[in-house]
Amino acid sequence: MSLLTGSRVLRNDGTLPAALRGIASSAAYPTGEMHECRLREENVISTPCGEVVPQYSAPDARQKDLKSLSFYRSGKARSVCLDRQTEVRTPLGALPAELLVFYENGSLDSVFPLNGQLGFGWSEEEEGQLAPYRDFSFPFGQFRVKVNGVRFYESGAVKSVIFWPGETVSLNTPAGTFPARIGIRLYEDGALHSFEPAAPIELDTPIGQALAYDVNAVGVEADRNSVSFDRSGKLAGFASSGDLVVSSPRQGRVRLSSLTRLGLSDDVLVKNPLVFSFEGDAVSVSDGKSASSFDLRECKFLLLPDIDPGAGLGCGGRCGSAGSGGCSGCE
Repeated sequence: MSLLTGSRVLRNDGTLPAALRGIASSAAYPTGEMHECRLREENVISTPCGEVVPQYSAPDARQKDLKSLSFYRSGKARSVCLDRQTEVRTPLGALPAELLVFYENGSLDSVFPLNGQLGFGWSEEEEGQLAPYRDFSFPFGQFRVKVNGVRFYESGAVKSVIFWPGETVSLNTPAGTFPARIGIRLYEDGALHSFEPAAPIELDTPIGQALAYDVNAVGVEADRNSVSFDRSGKLAGFASSGDLVVSSPRQGRVRLSSLTRLGLSDDVLVKNPLVFSFEGDAVSVSDGKSASSFDLRECKFLLLPDIDPGAGLGCGGRCGSAGSGGCSGCE
C-alpha cells in the first residue's frame, strides 16, 4: 500500500492504521488524524522516490530515536526517516537519503543524505566522512560540493542546495564572482535567488558601497541568505552588521545599529545583522526587532560596517546536518 500516492491513513480514534505494523507510539492532530508515529517493525512503503523502509531499528551512537513517519492532516505522508541510508530517485537523479520530506501532493520537497545524531558518541568529522559529493551545473556556475541537503519546488526544479559545513564554492552572481558557504537558493527557472558569502564582500547597492556578510547565518538551511536578487538579477537585499546613518528631509537624522547579544558558545558579544530590502524607490532596514523604511530618492545614507567573521551566535551549522535538527548537538 502506498502512503504517499493518494492513499489515506485511518483516523487515530483508537484503531491504529492497518497499513503499518509495529507502531510503538503515535501522536494525533486535535481532530484525531494521525500526526506522527514511531515504528518498531520493518515496513516497506512506496514513494515517488521508490520503495523505502522507515526507521524501526533501535538507535545506536549515531542514529536518533526519531519519529519514523509524519503525516499531513489529510493522511498523506509528510516526512519519512529511513532506517538506513538508501539511494532514492529525485529530479536530480539518484541521491543517497536518510530523511525525505514530501509536499502534500506527493512530490518531493527535500532530501537529506545524512540524519545522524552528533554528540559525545558520534562526531561531526565521522558524520562528514559519510556525506556525499555532488556535481551541480547552474547558469551561474558549475561546482562540486559535499551536500547536506537539497530542496525542490513542486515542479521538481531545484529550490535550494545546502552545503556540508566548511564547504565553499565560487558563484558568478549578478553582482560579481564571490565564494559562497552554507548554501544557495534558486528561482524555479534556475536563476540565482540568494547566497551566503563565505567572507565579507563589497557590493554596489542603491544606498552606496556596502559590506555584506552575516556572522550569525544559520548553517542548516539555505532558503534565507545574506545576499538576494530579484528575477531580473537586480540586487534585492543584503545583510551587514554595523550602523546606518540616514539623513531624511522628513525624519531628520536617523541612526540604526545592529543589536548585540551573547554568543551561544562563549560570553563574547556579537552583532546581529541589519537586513536591507529594496523595492521600487524604497529601502527597508530591519534590526531583527523592528523595521524602518526610507525613500531612496529623498534620503542620503552612510554605512558604517562592523563585521567580525570570527564571531557568531552559534556554530554556523558545524554541529550537524540539516536533517539533524541543527545545533542540538552543541547543547
